[in-house]
Amino acid sequence: MNTLFLIGPGGVGKSTVGELLAQAMNYRFIDLDSEFCEQLLNIRQYIQRNGYERYVRDNAALCSRLLAENPHEKRVVVLSSGFLATDVCPEIVAGNRQLVRQSGYSILLLPSEDIDIATRIVVARQLMRGFGLVREKEEMKFRQRFREYCALDDCRVVSSEEPERVAELVREKVAAEQRKQKSLEAMRELSELSQKLGLYN
Repeated sequence: MNTLFLIGPGGVGKSTVGELLAQAMNYRFIDLDSEFCEQLLNIRQYIQRNGYERYVRDNAALCSRLLAENPHEKRVVVLSSGFLATDVCPEIVAGNRQLVRQSGYSILLLPSEDIDIATRIVVARQLMRGFGLVREKEEMKFRQRFREYCALDDCRVVSSEEPERVAELVREKVAAEQRKQKSLEAMRELSELSQKLGLYN
């Protein structure tokens, strides 16, 4: 698994955990939001000038370009909160989901699998960021995206512990999946070998 995608609604800790995970695994760290700000414009300013639909399209194009640059590179990619779950440009979102499925392994981060507890934790985090966010709007957005993201992950790490511990849990999940894949590959090779030997007997 060369590309690990950290996915989930805003406020679940993707960027912080992703950077720690990349350091621990010696992977390149790519934060899609940061890349957008560096290569295009601050996201808030971009949306104010061009609208959210244009942002969704250009963000998708940026991600595709970043993934295509070095497809064999080992990297942790933190995706924007609405990259896989927004009701704007459904055809772009569908393409994003396909891109993630085909390009790597997705890990959903959540502070709790109980939607009420998760909403309370994440909305509190979001409101503390000082962006002038409205509680009711953030709660509604998180609940909608929570349900969507729970159907999109390859694996899930549920924890409200410190980011270092969450990164450790993610690494353990990835290692377990890598062992599983190696075991399946060995079984396939053994099966193919057995079939070949059977043909010659």
